[in-house]
Amino acid sequence: MVSITNKTKNGSPNLVLFAMLLSCLFSLSLLSQPAYSAGKIVKWKDEKGNTHYGDNVPAQYANTENSVISPQGITIKRNKPNNIQIEAIDAAKQEQDKKDKALIDSFSNATEIDLARDRNLQLDLVAVESLQLQKNNSLKRLAENQNLANNLIKKHKPVPADLNTEIKSNIADIAKQNQLINERKAAMENTKKRFDDDKIRFLAIKNKTKGL
Repeated sequence: MVSITNKTKNGSPNLVLFAMLLSCLFSLSLLSQPAYSAGKIVKWKDEKGNTHYGDNVPAQYANTENSVISPQGITIKRNKPNNIQIEAIDAAKQEQDKKDKALIDSFSNATEIDLARDRNLQLDLVAVESLQLQKNNSLKRLAENQNLANNLIKKHKPVPADLNTEIKSNIADIAKQNQLINERKAAMENTKKRFDDDKIRFLAIKNKTKGL
């Protein structure tokens, strides 16, 4: 073990030797931690107070105090919970500002937003009309096939297997068409809501600009 009690000629501790010893101890402490080849190292504590090191803070500790240190063990940045929340708020604001700019750049007045909404709805409207027509045809075929089957039953005659198969196919077609119609209608509602929200936001930005 290296001693730090050596004296210089004037009786004071050998400062050079003392500095070398501290450097060795620091190096040993770094070796006892996980090794990272490059980049930042993040240090955080778990709920039990145990210290951990890694490339990133786990999600469950994202809102706790942590530090970013260099591979040499020097603290580069300390992140406190309130700082993390502020950074999240700033990021959300930047994203909203980006959306607002795109909105203002895309439309010059609220009427243009309504027109854009109607254009986006047009394809879904055409699709719904087409699906409704297919459904009506399927309902008509189903009614005809069921009438045939009922007449045979009334006459105490067996219903052919292919007729039963066709009836089942008609029912399956109608169910599928109903599903597709509902999906298109849901998409239309989402489109309306999206453009309505954009219109409200657009008017709010314009009114705020006028008030400045």
